[in-house]
Amino acid sequence: MYHSDNTALKGLPVSLFKGNILNKEDLLRVFSSCDIVINCAAIISIHGDPDGVVFKTNTEGPANVLEMAIKSGIKKIIHLSSVHAVVEEPFSIPFDEKRTYKKATAAVYDYSKALGEQFLLNTGNTNAPEVVILRPSAVIGPFDFKPSEMGKALIQFYDEKILALPEGGYNFVDVRDVVDSVIHAIEKGRNGQIYMLSGNYYTLKQLANIIKKVTGKKVPSLIIPTSILHLLLPIISLYSKISGTPPLFTKTSIDVLKSCHPNMDHSKATSELGHAARPLEETIRDFYEWQKTNNNIQ
Repeated sequence: MYHSDNTALKGLPVSLFKGNILNKEDLLRVFSSCDIVINCAAIISIHGDPDGVVFKTNTEGPANVLEMAIKSGIKKIIHLSSVHAVVEEPFSIPFDEKRTYKKATAAVYDYSKALGEQFLLNTGNTNAPEVVILRPSAVIGPFDFKPSEMGKALIQFYDEKILALPEGGYNFVDVRDVVDSVIHAIEKGRNGQIYMLSGNYYTLKQLANIIKKVTGKKVPSLIIPTSILHLLLPIISLYSKISGTPPLFTKTSIDVLKSCHPNMDHSKATSELGHAARPLEETIRDFYEWQKTNNNIQ
């Protein structure tokens, strides 16, 4: 089932249904012929939630999936959540599945993903299907049709439009490694269990150097401190409104880069699901090759 854009699904040997995760009848129509549901439906946002659709989709969506899964006799739900559902601190110990859920004071995306998980895990219904929660970090790689927010940034690097780098970094995981683990979770994922599907941590400077190595493009060397970025936010916001384009960065994106845990531990997923993270250089190279093949970059 897709919401509005089925470009990435064209040519695949699947039956396509247009629907909305907030419409229970749409879910019931699709679930009636299924044994297992893989729920990837969510809205990622670094721009807040002015109309409430992010929170609604990420919370009511999983609740609807569970309700209609029970009604349809689904055997298992595999839910794609996010590492953002739980708190990053303390940084002194590895970041694993035991972290505490974020509260309402967190960014709306983070809190909504936390609630979505809890709806699925705390059903209390004896007829509920098995539930497996998967928490990817930043998913990147080829087959990025839209492209994603991270895909857009990689293309900006390629076009040499990024003039400076913010402080911090993030944990990146290849989309193909995530997909392999999703497939393995169908048979191997244990009921009620959470699995980290992370990759490896890189600073933005390290990421830029990999892009330079792969593409030969110039990359920025200037790193702007977080304190300066916060001071620039009003100017960036004003320019965004005047130009009608998304802001280059937001408070949320700055905080994400600053607060990402440098030691995400996916050993549980490795042991039980066979999760493995390939080198970021391979992912970046394949991303650009795919974009070239599809005439998105020259």
